[in-house]
Amino acid sequence: FIPWGENSKYHYALLGLYGIEQFLQNQEIAQYIQHGVSLFSSQTRYKESDFQGLEQIRKHALSPDWGSTRLDASSLTNALQGRESFVLSLSDGDIENWNSEKTTFKKSLENHPYAHIQIGGKTDFTQEIETWGVPVFYVNSGEELSKLMVDVTKQSYRGYVKDGNTTISPRG
Repeated sequence: FIPWGENSKYHYALLGLYGIEQFLQNQEIAQYIQHGVSLFSSQTRYKESDFQGLEQIRKHALSPDWGSTRLDASSLTNALQGRESFVLSLSDGDIENWNSEKTTFKKSLENHPYAHIQIGGKTDFTQEIETWGVPVFYVNSGEELSKLMVDVTKQSYRGYVKDGNTTISPRG
């Protein structure tokens, strides 16, 4: 993987994000879903929009910060407060401040379907959330990443989609 460009991890993550949007549109449920993207690097930035404002989400996703990953779990708590949400996270490394944020992170995810995709091997973060019962999917290729993002979303929305029979399971 290279840091940025059409063969980068981030490129494939963006393809997965666009694939999720397309999947939700094909299932005719996108207009009923509030969309949001959090970017975690040296700071946490969150942007949300309804279906009509997806361009804002895309622009946000196209402006990542590079550097070590620091998590502000309270931003996730604020974003999820008072709503039913499916949360999908994606990382290519460890979270620098995981020990100080994990309690708030776990609490913010209570009662929300959540899955994580890890590019590469296990980390302290993935090992911890696996003990919570969170499905963690490990990938090593870009094509695998993009497809998996859509598959995990499809599984989460299986009760609302036209073909609700898909089953996937984490690999570790």
